[in-house]
Amino acid sequence: MRKLFTVDHTTVGKGPVHFNWNKGGNHLAVCGANRMLCIFDRQGRPVDQKTLPNPGACEALEWDSTGDTLAVLQAGAVQIVLWHSAGKKIEVIDTGLKGLSFMKWNKNGPHLAVGTAKGNLLLYNKKTLKKVTSMGKHTKKITCGAWSSSGKLALGGEDKLITINTTEGDLIDQLPLRAEPQNLAFARIKSDTKGKGEGESGISVTLDYKTLLLADVNNLEDRPTELAFLPEYGNITSYKWFGDGYILVGFGGGRVIVVSTHSKEILQEISHFQPHQESLSDVTYCPALQKGASIGDSSLQIFNMNDINSVKLREENYHELDNEYNSLKRLEWTEDGQILTVSSEKGNIHSFLTKIPVLHDVYESKVLLLTSLRELVVRDVVKNQDIAHISVEIEPTFLSLGPDRCAVGMNNCVWYYALVPRNSNDRKGTRTASIISQRSYVNSVQYVRLSADYAAVMSEGKVTLHMINQQESGNAYGSDAAHLDGMPEERRQQRVFPEKDGDSKITSVAMTPKFLVYGTSNGSIVYFSLEDWCVISEYRNTIGIRSVHPNALGTRLAFIDETNEANIYSPVDDTMCKVQGFSMDTDKIIWDPHEWGVFVGCGVKKFTTYVYAPNTRWGPRCVPVYHQSKANPTSEEIYVTDRPMGFAPILVHGGGVMCQTVQHGTLLVVSLAARNFTSSHPSRIGHEQKEQAFFNLLNMNKLEAAWEFAKQINDREIWYALGDKALHLLDVNMAMRVYRMVNQPAMVMALDPLRHVNEKAMLLGHVAMLFKNFNEAQNHFMRSSDPKLALSMRRDLMDWNAALELSKQLSPSSIPYISREYASQLEFKGELQHALDMYNKGFITEAEEVSEKRRREISAHNEQCNAGLARITIRMGDITRGFQIAMQMESQSIATECAQLFEELKQWTEAAQLYEKAQDYDKAAYLYICQSKSLKAAATLMPYITSSKIQRLYGQAKEREGSYREAKDAFAVAEDWDSVVRLLVSHLNDISSAYDVVRRTKSAEAAALVAQHCKKDGNPETAIEFLLLAKKTEEAFDLASSSNHMHTYAAKLGNDGAPEDYINLAKYYQETGQFLHSGDYFLKSKKYGQALQRYLDAANTLEEQFQGVKNEADVPKHEKQVDECINKAIAVVGEAQSDKLNKVLITYLTADDSNDTPKDPKYLFSLYMALGKYERGSGMAIVIARREQQVGHYRIAHRLLFQTYKQLDKHGIAISSELRWNLMLLHSYLLAKPLMKTLNDHALASRMLIRVAKNIQKFPQHVVPILTSCVTECNKSGFDKSAYQYAKELVTGHRKEIAEKHKKRMDTIVRKPGFYSKQHEGAKRLTEAELTDPVDEVGPCPFCATPLPMSMLDCPRCKNNVPFCIATGQHMLMDEWTQCPSCKFPALYDPFCQLIRDGEPCPMCEDTIDLGDVRKLTNPDPKLWQKSGQDSGQPAEESKPEGAEA
Repeated sequence: MRKLFTVDHTTVGKGPVHFNWNKGGNHLAVCGANRMLCIFDRQGRPVDQKTLPNPGACEALEWDSTGDTLAVLQAGAVQIVLWHSAGKKIEVIDTGLKGLSFMKWNKNGPHLAVGTAKGNLLLYNKKTLKKVTSMGKHTKKITCGAWSSSGKLALGGEDKLITINTTEGDLIDQLPLRAEPQNLAFARIKSDTKGKGEGESGISVTLDYKTLLLADVNNLEDRPTELAFLPEYGNITSYKWFGDGYILVGFGGGRVIVVSTHSKEILQEISHFQPHQESLSDVTYCPALQKGASIGDSSLQIFNMNDINSVKLREENYHELDNEYNSLKRLEWTEDGQILTVSSEKGNIHSFLTKIPVLHDVYESKVLLLTSLRELVVRDVVKNQDIAHISVEIEPTFLSLGPDRCAVGMNNCVWYYALVPRNSNDRKGTRTASIISQRSYVNSVQYVRLSADYAAVMSEGKVTLHMINQQESGNAYGSDAAHLDGMPEERRQQRVFPEKDGDSKITSVAMTPKFLVYGTSNGSIVYFSLEDWCVISEYRNTIGIRSVHPNALGTRLAFIDETNEANIYSPVDDTMCKVQGFSMDTDKIIWDPHEWGVFVGCGVKKFTTYVYAPNTRWGPRCVPVYHQSKANPTSEEIYVTDRPMGFAPILVHGGGVMCQTVQHGTLLVVSLAARNFTSSHPSRIGHEQKEQAFFNLLNMNKLEAAWEFAKQINDREIWYALGDKALHLLDVNMAMRVYRMVNQPAMVMALDPLRHVNEKAMLLGHVAMLFKNFNEAQNHFMRSSDPKLALSMRRDLMDWNAALELSKQLSPSSIPYISREYASQLEFKGELQHALDMYNKGFITEAEEVSEKRRREISAHNEQCNAGLARITIRMGDITRGFQIAMQMESQSIATECAQLFEELKQWTEAAQLYEKAQDYDKAAYLYICQSKSLKAAATLMPYITSSKIQRLYGQAKEREGSYREAKDAFAVAEDWDSVVRLLVSHLNDISSAYDVVRRTKSAEAAALVAQHCKKDGNPETAIEFLLLAKKTEEAFDLASSSNHMHTYAAKLGNDGAPEDYINLAKYYQETGQFLHSGDYFLKSKKYGQALQRYLDAANTLEEQFQGVKNEADVPKHEKQVDECINKAIAVVGEAQSDKLNKVLITYLTADDSNDTPKDPKYLFSLYMALGKYERGSGMAIVIARREQQVGHYRIAHRLLFQTYKQLDKHGIAISSELRWNLMLLHSYLLAKPLMKTLNDHALASRMLIRVAKNIQKFPQHVVPILTSCVTECNKSGFDKSAYQYAKELVTGHRKEIAEKHKKRMDTIVRKPGFYSKQHEGAKRLTEAELTDPVDEVGPCPFCATPLPMSMLDCPRCKNNVPFCIATGQHMLMDEWTQCPSCKFPALYDPFCQLIRDGEPCPMCEDTIDLGDVRKLTNPDPKLWQKSGQDSGQPAEESKPEGAEA
């Protein structure tokens, strides 16, 4: 809403002012205090001014029903002044009555009613100029009145009476009132009774401005309805009827309410609201806009009445009027609702533009809009900027826009404008509008369509086509005249369509850059070329055309016919397709300029998106966008978008329909539901939105965009939907991409050849096949260049009747082959006679001159036909003929088939012979043996029989015949050993062979048979063996017990017995005093407590037996037996893991409960290791090793420590430094010999002996020999200082124990230091201080790389115990690291390989090592060895050591 114009008090004078709009809203009459009658047009421009002839003030202005004559009522006058628009003249009508008080024109007639202060009535007929006076109509002043649409006149006066009168002044009826009436009006009162209340059947009037009375005009005798309102509302200032019996009532307190005349609602307020705070002067209602308006205080408020139950006041519909506080008087709308006028008591008239006519046109992205009654704008909706503003001299009724032209017009006149760029530097593309031409046409113009040079004017069923810049006289004005210079003369000529007079009329016309397109009432669609200036295409539809809507280039045309059905016409190939699901209320189609083939159907209440595809499985197709989803992918619910009321669609842009609003004329976009989320990035929306976007894109045929969403969703159903759509649209490449994503190689391979099919019919056929629409596929193939594809398809489908019919037309030579295949199917279905006929038709007669390959093909084909004949003749009962045919054929498979048929018919001999022919010897032999009882025939086949079952059957048959030897051989082939043994024992009396068979096959039944035979023959040991094989353990035990062959029973039982068997054995040995054996079998039966007790009993028994042994030679044997018993007891406790048993054994070993001597500590060590108490075991191992070491058993001590080491390592238990040190010291001692003998490294041997000599107290049994060896080796190796030191220790502390052969040398070394020195040869005597040892080699510490002497095993810097080499005793080097493949202890690579190469075992574990298994380690971790003896690294990628076997 905006102010249009104002007529202030300077024009009409200060004081009350009257105004009134004529019908049509073209003229506004205004008269104020200065008695100047002013007539204005819609723009507020003066049309006429007249001074009223009478001196009285103007009291009323009334226009007649035609809007041509204005009546003016002046105070105190006896005349009525008439102003006529025709000629702008004043006419004075003398009424002959005084005190005129009321005046009203008939709504639909020429009658003017005039009332007086005395209650008289004058009726004036403008046409006949007749006056009719009715005296005494009322007894007092007539104050109000109204005409009905049917010509009845209702009058109200101060006499509290309402009269109903005719146009002649006759009284019809009257209604007395309780108070003086005001604001009398006719109305249509809402009624419950059908038919009643139609038309203006009621009257309404306010009484004392307090209540509203409603009465039925047709029956005033009925009691009227009087509506009273709350006192706080104030007085009723005005009211207006609207809608279907509703009343808008305004109150002086600023409140407005809506009431209904329906009987069920009459006592209720439908809604109420307060547009003004203090006062309200007037309310009105506009049916055209369905809006109400009120004035009060100093403001104007407009409100929407679409929803009367909830009327909302909006700020944009509120207008404050300056300097008009409490002076606003009346407001009135023009009939079309475009202008709302307000008057004030100060003499001002304010007119507001409340509705702009919805006029627009569009070209590409530019829109021409009517923004005011005479103002236009050209707007680029893509750039969102105004290009040009145009002011015109008229109020146009239609607009048109072209590339750089526009047209406006009304009636039969059209003005053409050029849109000229402002200047060359204007980058915004703004333009100025300059008029090109003005043309008048014979008839009223409905609309105009423009191209770059031409205008097509639609008028009265004809179209006039002419140059835009060409005047009616043929001359153009303006600079555009030069545009005609290069144009052919015929294209300058005006043309009128249709060019031939007839019954048809043009109903719709459209213009594209190159074509004029129009449709006619008889169904013709005509394309006229603007370049060739001739008709290039004409299509005749069977139904008349209502409207045509081409796309931007005119290559496709959507048209709506007179039945409101839509079709798409292609002028390129003259094809047409129906728009499916087209809404019947659609009156406009708008193509999407950015999405080819997409358009929107604009209905009264909804927008529907349609998609046209020129190439689909079904040909050209146009369908609506369906509301589909993953849950319902085949839904046919059409996606519609609600069209808001008052929205006029213009163009499709940005995924929506751009509309012009009726209320404000602004442009708004209504987003299409079919485009939801389609422009969103797949990664920025939720899963449900992605699915919706995917299906929307799919239905719009936007496969590439749908692909992106499908990748994000990644659901098989989504992929399959996309694949099907791609095939429907014949997009083979997209379909292959989709089926690759869902791992469907079969579909990809089927589609791959279709990429190279360029013939549409052939492609359609293949796609139809994929969708199993075979009839459709056949039709397409038959239209293609290779119709034999249809025959191939029918053959593949095994649709033989159709294939035979097609082959008669397409390939007669294929009839025999099809007949044979058809016969095979009929045979399978059981239609034997029909199949027999088809097989007979399938035979091919060989021609004389055919190739060898063809001859083989024919022969194979005929053989299959013969096979079919053989099968069918057999099934039909002709056995002899069928057998002959089958035997004559060479095919083994056919022989097998026929044999099966004979077998079903129980013709055993024929079946067996055919199986034999087919080389199915098992089946043939079976039938010979079991059915035909022909063992002789079967005997010839037995060498070929591989089936055990058949061999067994043959053996049984031979046994029944008495041929036991042959039966035994047959059973042996069948591996039926029970039968073989039975025959050997019972019939052939070959018992030794029976033993061999049973022992080899372990057959229980055969073993029982042999056992019984042995018992009868008095051979209990053999009987026991076979009873156990027969699983008869109790019987075997009883026999062993009774025959005293229990050891045989135990030996044969082995580890295969049950616990009960072992318990029986254990008890037997216990009873017989054989405790060791008893313990063994208690252990096998898991009776750990009894097993332990028996082992201890055995040990005690042995000790008692050997207490008096005096022969020392028997002692080791005794100790070995006891050792075995105790070790087995330890094994029992270890396996049982029972604290109770553990306690019993420890008590036994430590002799806590007796005065016996405790057992050897080695048993406790073994016990701890068996129980998994490795830490205690390791301590015990150290104690035992120390004891062994003290007695000189160094190898035993070494082995014990090594085994303990490995056990701790195996179970992940930390190894104590004491155990590690003791093992290293013992190992250093044991290394001296291989270093001297094998490696011949006396220096290194000396260092190992020096290491031992430093700890000589650990070797008390061999102090002198060790020190002697150390001195000797040191002397040889030049270790003069160490040789002197340990020789001195020998001479001074152990001289008597030195061997005689070494005494002299030791004395010399001590007395004459350096005498044997190789470092000081020739020197007579050296002092002790001058003696030295060779400097040790230096190598980096494996932990911190600090240089260390090679024989030092403790790093002074990092404080780590350095790993030692098991081959040299030196510390390890990172680049020479290897390990024993067996025990995993580290070694230096070269010395270790030398030891192995010389045939020595591993010095640590004493295992023989394969040199090829030795590898250097890359990046060894010395910390791993420090924790345990596990692998220290990975083998290096290098060749095997020299000397290793390949």
